[in-house]
Amino acid sequence: MLKTYNQKNEVVLTFKVGGLYAESTTTNKHEKTFVNKATKKAQPKKNQDVQEFSEIDKGLFPLLTPPKKRHPEYLAVLQNAFWQLEHEKAPKDDLLKLLMYFSPKVRLSESSPTESTIFAITAKEYAALTGLSLRGAYTALNRVVDALYEHSVIFQSQERGRVRTRLVTSAGYQDGRFTVSFTHYALYIMYVFSKETPFTQLHLKSISALHGHGLRLYPFLVQNAFRQDFDIALSDLKVALELSPTSYPEYRDFKSTILKPHIDLINEQTELSVQFRAVKKEGRKASHVGFTISLKKDVTPKQPESKEPPEQPPEQPPEEKEKPSVEQDEQQYAIQFVLDTLKAKNLYDRFKEGNESKVQVMSRILTDMKEGRHIYWQEKIKEFTHSIPLGLDGIGNR
Repeated sequence: MLKTYNQKNEVVLTFKVGGLYAESTTTNKHEKTFVNKATKKAQPKKNQDVQEFSEIDKGLFPLLTPPKKRHPEYLAVLQNAFWQLEHEKAPKDDLLKLLMYFSPKVRLSESSPTESTIFAITAKEYAALTGLSLRGAYTALNRVVDALYEHSVIFQSQERGRVRTRLVTSAGYQDGRFTVSFTHYALYIMYVFSKETPFTQLHLKSISALHGHGLRLYPFLVQNAFRQDFDIALSDLKVALELSPTSYPEYRDFKSTILKPHIDLINEQTELSVQFRAVKKEGRKASHVGFTISLKKDVTPKQPESKEPPEQPPEQPPEEKEKPSVEQDEQQYAIQFVLDTLKAKNLYDRFKEGNESKVQVMSRILTDMKEGRHIYWQEKIKEFTHSIPLGLDGIGNR
């Protein structure tokens, strides 16, 4: 199966051929708990405009600079923005896990990934990570590939407001190999990590062992593990777990149904050691939950037992796609350099015509560059910055 779509999310072609290293750079250690303001439960207002992801957004979320830290391959590393996405359809566990499994593949790319870069995971890899039999891995991948392709998310952009994007541009499954190409924004939150783009590291083996609300509780605990001991309001914790603030009005029900079973599993299967307690700050009823978190010493999360059958079907490499020409590659780098520098140096006013907004300036320049004037704009921007675009300096990695 292979699916592609254009910028309007219209299907162009469809045919079928078959993760302590707890790190969070988000919170002030002495002030507040990191809470993922997940918005799955919140339905957007009908009169609230949602913009489709466009070429302009690519300039707002650049991929040009590779991450300074590569991070070990046994970790899934995602920007915290990932946990704040609004999912148009609630993602199932296998979809979330598959994105985690692809994280090191994207992060450790030899060159900066693009929307045409193909990433692959085999049924054998998936079986080893999940503990499924090889046959079960085939079945699961065949199901999740469709779900991943159809999945759309909405994020909040300071410049453009609410923006909708898919997570993949194409997906395929054939002969035990699942291939996928990610959209620009998905690559951005899986590849670009800095003080401006805070992120969280998760053990892949820990992710594999969890399910349901545990897949939300574990990242929350990792993000706050550096605080060691802290309290959080029940309502905020429910938001972090993508529950309605009014759900489980009785603490004992919340404890027995959500907290205890999932924390027991986290203590058993992950690198974290977690204790929790009810905290009464607003009267006689529990209003907060207190957590005490520590890291186990020299403990590796348990690996799911694999039930692999003796025979394995042959695996074939994904179909190779035609590589872009040198001219196309240079144009892409020039365009990315110009858009990155416009945003980083805030040069919009220098090139504004009339009452143009920042987005309109970027759109006009982008169109001009795509029509062949990318060298002109590259040199024009360099006059103001004395910079040289990555990969085109005669010294870089091209």
